[in-house]
Amino acid sequence: MSHLPHLPSANHILSVLAMAAVSAADCLASASAAPLILARDGHSEYALVLAAQPAAAERFAAEELALFLNRSTGAELPIVAEPEYSGGRGIFLGPTAQAAKHGADPAGWGEEEWAIRAVDGHVIVTGGRPRGTLYGVYELLERVGGIRFLDARTEHVPRRNVWSVPADLSLRGQPAFCRREIGWARGQPFDVRLRMNSFANAWREIEAQYGYCLKYGSPYTTHTHHRYVADWPDLFDQPDFFARTQRGGRDGQVCMSHPEVRRRFGTALRRYVQKDRQAIRDSGTGAPYPRHYALVPDDGSSGQCFCERCQTLANRYGSYAGVVLEFTNEIAEDIARDYPDLVLVTSAYTYYRDIPTGIRPRDNVMVRIAQLGAEFNTAPKRDTLRSLLHPLNAAPRAEWEAWSKICPRLDVHDYWGPWGQQVVWPYANVRGTAETLKFYHEHGLQHFFVEAALSDHRFYSFPDLQYYVGARLLLDPRQAVEPLIDEFLTLYYGPAAPPMRRLLEYLERRQAEEPGMLAAVPPRNRAYFDRAFFLETHALLAEAEARAGGDPDVTARVRQERLPLDETMLFLWDALDRPGDWPFARGAVADRLEGLYAAVYAKYGGRSDARVAADRARLAYLRDLPPLPPRFAGQQVLDLCGPLLTLVSGAGRPVPRGRAADPDAALGQAWRIDEHVWTEDRPAEHEKPPQFGLSDTQQPPKFLVRRVLAPDEIPADEQYHWHYVGRMQATPTMYFYAHHSWVFDQRLFAAYNAALPDQKHYDAYVSLKLEGPAYVPGSKKPNAFSIDRLLLVETSPGATPP
Repeated sequence: MSHLPHLPSANHILSVLAMAAVSAADCLASASAAPLILARDGHSEYALVLAAQPAAAERFAAEELALFLNRSTGAELPIVAEPEYSGGRGIFLGPTAQAAKHGADPAGWGEEEWAIRAVDGHVIVTGGRPRGTLYGVYELLERVGGIRFLDARTEHVPRRNVWSVPADLSLRGQPAFCRREIGWARGQPFDVRLRMNSFANAWREIEAQYGYCLKYGSPYTTHTHHRYVADWPDLFDQPDFFARTQRGGRDGQVCMSHPEVRRRFGTALRRYVQKDRQAIRDSGTGAPYPRHYALVPDDGSSGQCFCERCQTLANRYGSYAGVVLEFTNEIAEDIARDYPDLVLVTSAYTYYRDIPTGIRPRDNVMVRIAQLGAEFNTAPKRDTLRSLLHPLNAAPRAEWEAWSKICPRLDVHDYWGPWGQQVVWPYANVRGTAETLKFYHEHGLQHFFVEAALSDHRFYSFPDLQYYVGARLLLDPRQAVEPLIDEFLTLYYGPAAPPMRRLLEYLERRQAEEPGMLAAVPPRNRAYFDRAFFLETHALLAEAEARAGGDPDVTARVRQERLPLDETMLFLWDALDRPGDWPFARGAVADRLEGLYAAVYAKYGGRSDARVAADRARLAYLRDLPPLPPRFAGQQVLDLCGPLLTLVSGAGRPVPRGRAADPDAALGQAWRIDEHVWTEDRPAEHEKPPQFGLSDTQQPPKFLVRRVLAPDEIPADEQYHWHYVGRMQATPTMYFYAHHSWVFDQRLFAAYNAALPDQKHYDAYVSLKLEGPAYVPGSKKPNAFSIDRLLLVETSPGATPP
């Protein structure tokens, strides 16, 4: 039977962390006996000895140790099973008889707990199954061999004539966090070598040789409620199963106080558990059974049920989180009768993040805290691009501390990059990440997951350093971060390391000048993105490239750091390019950026036709920004066109045709509605009057402006024309919408500046083209509703509207 993870006592954790600071040199200096020479001058007296029936991960551990010993010393060590071992010196791997003889029987150890001992001229590396022995080998390679795994294609393997360990070496430990996933899978075996144990959001199988992984049970790892109800045959005949809205309608979330909903969730959970275990038995892989099952409400910033039962519970507990916890606790109590080893994972997220009173999670319930970044405008706001200890994060930090006091098991869904950004811009949070991970560990976190993928517009500065330092700190968050940074920069950039370190420090120092939450202050409003910033970063990178000495790998790593700098520079070009020392040519910077896009795809993957097309459109925009209409000359204007114009449906569904080629449009592209919206079975209904407006989704009045064009306001030439939308004061939830279907909407977050005490006012204008007989009588063109540009012109609240 599978068992809950072995959780060491606080004293054991402290002793492990203390041991982690012991280097090979320290061990050698303290040893009273002569060290054990594992290899010398390309030869070794040792064999790698496995147990009689080794697990796949233990055999892989032997192969890894043999591989890197050979690369480091030239020695070739044979791999033998203990029954065939003929004597002599050995490095015993896994639950061998030799390990048991010397008191290192790993039976009952945690599945990632490891030990390394030197005894009687032998070395014992063992650990709990399935990953303990493998982790012990990596500890040996790193501590004694000085081997480092820097990125998926870069390893540091120092050549040594002698590979030795102290004769009295004795170490034992395990990772500080039970789940470790940086949601940017780099591939195997690199991720395993850094002791990541959860991959692709934990839903995909991983090979036995890597020790499997921490795998969530069916149906998924998060936002699972809709999956639980999907196969209910009477689903649409039971409206009371769904959350009641304030207006009396029904939401997509379930009503968590409904007794029948709770009963059915428990029944469905049992089916998932049984199905998962049967599938593993049928596969014959020997994979461990999943122990964690997610009962997390579906995604969305609202979904609270306003039925009488749910509101009574919410009032009783002082928070809707109490409703979620009571729901989860009841199902957890029921499942524990048959499966006492299971842990149910729920969440504290968006509208159910507030701390409840009078209720706690059961011992078999884990709470996942998910604090969205400031760009989402959920309360309390968190700047995910800074340390959780930063003064701006006082409120989310207090929330974390409060949850840690009532939860026996804690999980986090974290963020290393901002969402919804239309510009790649440079930022670094390596030291902030170190502070945050230490805080999490001190407050009892067990499971760590972070969204960190280099996708869309979340490419950040020094991503490989961030990944490396993050992975090392997930093993031991109490270790000092500066040695890790120095180690990586030195090994990764070689002679270019000094200017690259100064670049990192300069980025962190300048972004610290920003008083607002970074993701909630548009790049054009950040004071530190000035000419001096781009001149200094250019000089540091130029120095680093020169120091690289023509090494193609180091040069490529240095040049990669130009990508966010170059894109931001081009977006801000008109503000930066003025008389004075400005050694950049716009076309040359755009050409360089195009090459950097290609290099990043080659290194990290993620290339697709859609992304390449988006890159080309963005580059076309950055090379030659369309001129402003003469009527706006001399005014402060936020121009949303090209890649900054991202009109998508508020429901998150793709628009048929969407952005289309249009020779009449700015930059040759526009967002267009032809005959249908959303799906082919929903006609566009062009006969309805064209409309557009401004709406705030969270602050009254919700419909700030609604303009409907009369027939005599529609130009007959079927060309683009500017239409005044209305006046607005920037908020983080202000939207422009167009078409009666609202299939087009644009969040106007780019106008919001979290650093300002009073937000600016803007007059909004849309460039709209209406074609076809529905709009222009007698037209021979197909009906179409097209937008190519949106302008926000700064104004004062008392100015006369145009």
